[in-house]
Amino acid sequence: MFGDKMIKVVGIGAGGKTLTLEAIEAIKKAEVIIGYSRYIEMIRGYIENAEIISSNVNEIGQRIDDSLKFSNKNTIVISSGDPMIYGMGSRLFKYNVEIIPGVTAASLASSVAKVPLDDFVTISLSTYSRSLKEIENKLINAINGNFTLVIYNINPVARKESALLAENTLKKYAIDWDYYMVYNARRANQRLIHGKINSLDIKNANMDTILMVKKW
Repeated sequence: MFGDKMIKVVGIGAGGKTLTLEAIEAIKKAEVIIGYSRYIEMIRGYIENAEIISSNVNEIGQRIDDSLKFSNKNTIVISSGDPMIYGMGSRLFKYNVEIIPGVTAASLASSVAKVPLDDFVTISLSTYSRSLKEIENKLINAINGNFTLVIYNINPVARKESALLAENTLKKYAIDWDYYMVYNARRANQRLIHGKINSLDIKNANMDTILMVKKW
């Protein structure tokens, strides 16, 4: 088992009742808690005596540096959903860290829309570490394989090119498939939009949205 004096990357799901018992225990025992300020607020009720180091959403490098600075303490780094699915675990796994899994956004959105994810793929529209061509190829290959698609990191404002690319690719190759746009899954203001892919308007999505595309 892992000891207390190390970095733990903790998945918090959507906060609230989606937090696991293991995550709650880690938060309560932490000496230092590092994370995006919005995620810190989602766990505020479980924090006891920890020093809190919050940052803005895009300051990923800062969170990594901060966590390594406090590696001699019981330090946790907060990640929404599951840390190993487009989360902080994907950035810190090469270091001596413990990963505490969380309920990923795909599972949360699936439960809201009641869409089974028996054979599915996750695809991120973030261009942080992948090109537009890579995103397009992944979408096409997933559709050709008849996988249900779960699309993360949709940002029609800051990443307009990848959002529009996804919409156009889905409409071209996933003809007659259904889409499910889930906002704030298992949180306040939860909302679901469902329709045929030809009616999809990606501009209605944001970073709190999961888009699922399925062939029934």
